[in-house]
Amino acid sequence: MTFKNGQWTFNDVSDGVWGIGEYFDLKEQAIEAAKEYYSPEDQKEFYVGQICEISNSITVDSEGVLDDIASSIYDEVGEAAEDYLNYVKREEWEILNERLTQVVREWMKEFGYEPSFFKIENTEKIEMDMDLSDKSK
Repeated sequence: MTFKNGQWTFNDVSDGVWGIGEYFDLKEQAIEAAKEYYSPEDQKEFYVGQICEISNSITVDSEGVLDDIASSIYDEVGEAAEDYLNYVKREEWEILNERLTQVVREWMKEFGYEPSFFKIENTEKIEMDMDLSDKSK
């Protein structure tokens, strides 16, 4: 099952890997599913959280790329390339950043390297409803 940004899921702890693998459009649906999944005798509480995709936060540091290029050129020709690419204008650097990021994201999508995991935000602890009326008494 795949997830979408903004969906809800549940887990037995608030941190770590949320690996149940069920995703819901509404928080209430996640809560109900967790109540069915966990036994009140074994699990006194659980957590729900909202999925936040991380693929949009993938960026390429063009400054690092330019440094690598300059280093390679310096290794090849020496001192003549000492200040090569040191004076790239800010707006040109930002254009390169955007273009490289776009190319890398497209490459990741094409070859299946997009993250298949996510961050959890808006975590909320939910207490299990305990049936206090023991009918055997």
